[in-house]
Amino acid sequence: MSGKDPELSRLGEALSSARSAYAAAKKITDETKARLNETGSRIQTFNAKISELKKGIDAEYSAMRSERANGDRDAADEHRSLAQSMQEKLTEIYESKKACFGELDEARAAFNKALDTQKVLRDKVQEAWDGFNARLEYLKNENAREQAKWKEKPCKICGSTIRYNVEWKHIPNLCKECFDKDKANWEDRVCVKCGKTFRINKGWEHIPTICGDCRKIVKAEKAARENEKAAKLQAEKESAEESARLAREEREAAASALVDVANEAVGGAAEGEN
Repeated sequence: MSGKDPELSRLGEALSSARSAYAAAKKITDETKARLNETGSRIQTFNAKISELKKGIDAEYSAMRSERANGDRDAADEHRSLAQSMQEKLTEIYESKKACFGELDEARAAFNKALDTQKVLRDKVQEAWDGFNARLEYLKNENAREQAKWKEKPCKICGSTIRYNVEWKHIPNLCKECFDKDKANWEDRVCVKCGKTFRINKGWEHIPTICGDCRKIVKAEKAARENEKAAKLQAEKESAEESARLAREEREAAASALVDVANEAVGGAAEGEN
C-alpha cells in the first residue's frame, strides 16, 4: 500500500465519528441510569421511613391505650399527640413518594431512550468497523499482489541484486552503479547514409556506422534482393523442368512413331506373302 488510501481514510474518520457518537450516547445512558438509580434509592428510603413511622404510630397508639387503661389520661394524650404527629409526617412522606414515582417514570423513560440510542450507535460502530476492516483487508491483498510483481535478478556486470517489476516495459540488466559507469561508454555517432545522429556503445563488438532506420532499410533491401534472387532461381528451375518435360515428350513421340513404322512394315510383309 503505497501512500495513503483516501477510502481507508474516509472509513477511518467514519469509524472515529461513530465511536465518538457512541461514547457520547453511553455517557447519557450512564447519567440517566444514575438518575434512575438515585430516584429508586429515594423511594426505598421513603419506604423505610414509612415502615418506621407505621411501627412508631402503632407503638404510640398501643401505649395510649395502655395509659388509658391505667387511668393516666395525660400520658395517653401525649402518646396520641405523638401518633398524630407521626401520621402527619407519614402523609407528607407518601406525597413525596408519589411525586418520586413520577420522577421514576421520567427517569426510566429517559434511560430506555438513551439505551435504545446507544444500541443504534453501537450497531453503527460495528458497521463502520466492518467497513474499515474490509477495506484494510482489500488493501493488504492488493499490496500482496503488487509485491508479487517484484522480482530479483543479478547485475550482468557485477552480479549484485537488481529489483525490478515484471510489468516494466524495459527491465534493466545492470544495477544503478554499473549503469552509471556504463553511461560513459555511450557516445553519439553520425549515420554515414542519412546523417542522423544515433548512439553507440564503445564496448560493442561490432559498432555500426549507420543508424537503426537505415539498418532497417538496408536489411529490407537485402531481403528484397534475396527474394528476387530466389524468385529468379525458382523461375530458372521451373523453365529447366519445362524444357526437360518437352524433350521427354518429344522422345516419347519419336519412339512411338518408330513403333508405328515398324508395325506397318511388318504388316506389309505379311500381306505380300499371302
